[in-house]
Amino acid sequence: MNENLKIYSTLNILCVEDDTNVMDIYKSMFSMLFKNVYAAYDGAEGFEVFQKEQIDIILTDYSMPVMTGLQMTQKIREIDSSIPIILLTALENLEMLRNAIDLRITSFIKKPISSKSIFSTLEFVAKSVLADRLLMQTQKEKLLYSNYQEKLTYQKENIIIKNDLQKSKTFLDFTCEVLYKPKDILSGDSYLIRKISENEYFMFLVDGMGKGISAAVTAMLCSAYVNNKIDEAIKNKNFSLPEIIEKLLEFIAPNLLEEEVVCATFLYFNGIEHTLEYAMFSMPPILCIMNDSDDVVKIKSNNSPLASYTKNINTTTLNNEKIIKMLVSSDGLNENFIQNSEEYYGTYLMQDFKDAKNLEDLEAKRTQKIFLQEDDITYMFMQRQKSSDI
Repeated sequence: MNENLKIYSTLNILCVEDDTNVMDIYKSMFSMLFKNVYAAYDGAEGFEVFQKEQIDIILTDYSMPVMTGLQMTQKIREIDSSIPIILLTALENLEMLRNAIDLRITSFIKKPISSKSIFSTLEFVAKSVLADRLLMQTQKEKLLYSNYQEKLTYQKENIIIKNDLQKSKTFLDFTCEVLYKPKDILSGDSYLIRKISENEYFMFLVDGMGKGISAAVTAMLCSAYVNNKIDEAIKNKNFSLPEIIEKLLEFIAPNLLEEEVVCATFLYFNGIEHTLEYAMFSMPPILCIMNDSDDVVKIKSNNSPLASYTKNINTTTLNNEKIIKMLVSSDGLNENFIQNSEEYYGTYLMQDFKDAKNLEDLEAKRTQKIFLQEDDITYMFMQRQKSSDI
């Protein structure tokens, strides 16, 4: 087949013409070129065929009974704003031309028509259709590939995340529930919960600054590296929170972009000494309720964010025996707009945390208030078990 004729072989054309002799000519000319040739003898019938069949190009006369070519075009444009429509007309009416332009008629062929004028116009239109189709196919393939890669990345993220409390949800005399809810598949949040020994537990929450791949890569690098160091510490029985942080900083600093920083929370629970040692790097305050008060206490960050220029690391140790309830989160928990308001959810978080019986209850309160999720959300909801539950 001639290369110029191949362009038609995958396309369907709808011919709308009330003159049966002209329609017979169309069928004869086009049946060997197009995949399918559909015929309609007025605009109303043409619109019906358009709705039922997969049409790529429409060739229509202007003057027809029941419904003109432009009237049909107007109805089609309400459904499809881009399908090519070629209008054949003997009129040179200025108002008609304005209407045709407003309806985005792709091309005009002036009567009396010739095979040369029809084929030159059809060739131009067909190439445009195929170019658009190729572009859409390329975009579809890119989207499918991107979705496939994101799916693999999400699977990898969940392999890197380690939660030794996944099944029991208890440690020492606390329960611990975790919500990990990325805004997108590529999450800038990551976390670890590791059992060091029967009486020692380590928790890590990292928030890579920024969005998308860069933040996700940073967060996962941090989690993977810290996880490896925890494994070594468990094996060698030499866990040290400051040492874990120093080693992470030594590793991550050369891998950060010039202006990039990392926010993170490190927690070490010692059940024998009843202590909580922590280091927080520009993370939201840890919310606590103590057994001697109903007020929510804030444990604030004691470090600037981790960066390539970070030199000093501060850790703080406190007695955890009075803590009966605790919330550790990334900043995504605060940064959600309230429905029909310019307020952030952080305004209501303390009260909701105070009233919440468990993570499920807090989530119900949060989702009822927010408009939509603005960022990755990760938080750990911990509370001391009652003596009857232990």
